[in-house]
Amino acid sequence: MPAAPTPRSPQRRATRSGGDHLDLVAELIEAFADSEDLDATLAAALARIAEALDADAAGLFLLDGTFGDPAARLRCRACVGPVDIRQLQLPADRGIHGRALARNATEWVADAAADPDLLAPASIGIDYTIRSMICAPLSHRDERYGVVELLNPRGRGRRFSARDAELLGLLATAAAIAIRNARLTAALLAQNRLRRELELAADVQRQLLPPTPASTAPVQGLNRPAHGVSGDFYDALQLPDGRIAFALADVSGKGLNAALIMVKAATLFRSLAKRVYEPGLLLSRIETELCETMAFGMFVTMVIGVYDPASHQIRLANAGHLPALKRAADGGFEEFPATDPPLGIQCRLDNDRYRETTLSIAGGCLYLYTDGASEARDASGRMLGSEGLKALIERHADAAPGTRLTAIADGLGDDVRDDLTLLVIDDRYAAAEPLGASVRRRSVAELVAQTIPAEAGQLKIVRRLVEAASREAGASVEWAQDLVLAVDEACQNIIRHGYGAAAKAGAALGEKIEFSIRKAADGLEVELIDYAPTVDAQDCRGRALDEVRPGGLGTHLMHALTDRVQFRAPPKGAGNRLVLTKKLVRGFGRADRPAEAGQDADPGVDHPPHDKGSGSR
Repeated sequence: MPAAPTPRSPQRRATRSGGDHLDLVAELIEAFADSEDLDATLAAALARIAEALDADAAGLFLLDGTFGDPAARLRCRACVGPVDIRQLQLPADRGIHGRALARNATEWVADAAADPDLLAPASIGIDYTIRSMICAPLSHRDERYGVVELLNPRGRGRRFSARDAELLGLLATAAAIAIRNARLTAALLAQNRLRRELELAADVQRQLLPPTPASTAPVQGLNRPAHGVSGDFYDALQLPDGRIAFALADVSGKGLNAALIMVKAATLFRSLAKRVYEPGLLLSRIETELCETMAFGMFVTMVIGVYDPASHQIRLANAGHLPALKRAADGGFEEFPATDPPLGIQCRLDNDRYRETTLSIAGGCLYLYTDGASEARDASGRMLGSEGLKALIERHADAAPGTRLTAIADGLGDDVRDDLTLLVIDDRYAAAEPLGASVRRRSVAELVAQTIPAEAGQLKIVRRLVEAASREAGASVEWAQDLVLAVDEACQNIIRHGYGAAAKAGAALGEKIEFSIRKAADGLEVELIDYAPTVDAQDCRGRALDEVRPGGLGTHLMHALTDRVQFRAPPKGAGNRLVLTKKLVRGFGRADRPAEAGQDADPGVDHPPHDKGSGSR
């Protein structure tokens, strides 16, 4: 911080002339202009002014509240003299201080005892007598910031002069300009900080939206915030059984508060929709979580649905949102209004389901939208409404779903005054890859084929694919979970004991696992190919079950959960090839098999590769 003005010696003060006063004004203006700490500079300036005018005491008060408000107060921010009055508060509309503010002019009081507006220090518990005082407003044009006062010039019987009052008024103007500039700077910094925070919040929101699929995917969404952050969101995710869960929501209110509620609602949907497949129950669960933290008076309108491409049906639950629009294959529209109030209105804690509607969209589409679409205005200023939105949909009905939503949003024009979110489920494109998945599907016999990095964090992809393939094959949840656990165990052994041992030995390998699922005659086969050093199956037997120590039980777990664990000849360049087979029999149970692991009738059926008995489950 630049140095504040320094007090001058009594000898210099005794010889001060009118020109020295102008020097003081220039000196203080320069100090204010260079200041990085306004409070410290004001305090130093007050001491400098008191010293220059030979005052016994001085105080600088800033206004708390709005000028003209009876509740506004003047709070002392700096003082000089025998009594420390910092943080002293005075009414802003009373006393000589209030008179100076009201008149926006310097008050020169030669004889304070004779002034009826004087607030005597004794009346507020201060042991000090005021003989003479000057009080000048800290103001810039009509904007008041506070007052500065000088009390009791030194020397027996002395009184302040009109020239002293003129000088204090000039110095107060310089201080007021400094206060104004400091506040403008602080406001600008706060505005820039808020803008940056809003940019970060908007970026977080964009990350919460689902990845943009191919334009021909049957479920498409679009979100265009009106002002940086949005209170709208949409989402769609593939369920293990091939259906697609989707949601669209609008949070009441604007700004950062609504955006934060939107983030929580979006996160809850994506988390809970992976386990709760009934839209009505899912809405109830989301509301229960939202009501724990949502501010009073806020609410969320939300539509959740589950689309089944195989049956062309949608199960829909609408909590206070705009009606869903169904466009039939022949071009007619049907509306499905909300069946329940918005989330947060009732805050039900008993997990009652929201009501559901089941509808068929065979060969047609379903559109969801927020009021940014229906309340957009045409060239004449009229609100578009649902009829205008239907006309836009019709105009672009033959375009691919992704291209269509962009064309509809562009057709709404530039006068969109609210966040805009659109979602379409188009049954005509159900044969396309549902959500632009990266899994390569080859044939009915081979359900999934994918290569993943040999990293523990990638195993969640494997688990999801195994579960989805199991459900597609008609297996029960329990059957699928058994196969998921067995495949997960095998992959972990490859990563830890195959590639892990090679890494310790300094070998440089392409650490990946080629993973595929095929339909067998009576079940599923999961094939795992790795590029770690080749291992003899006989060297990978798990330890005896009666041997009490950690590790080595992965082999037995594999056999317990599947019907066959078999090494096969790896392709050229690969290290190992493991095939796990699980049979589908009546009741989705496991077929009979030898009681002891390792006694399978097929040659080579043994243990998963790399199960050395250390760290395996």
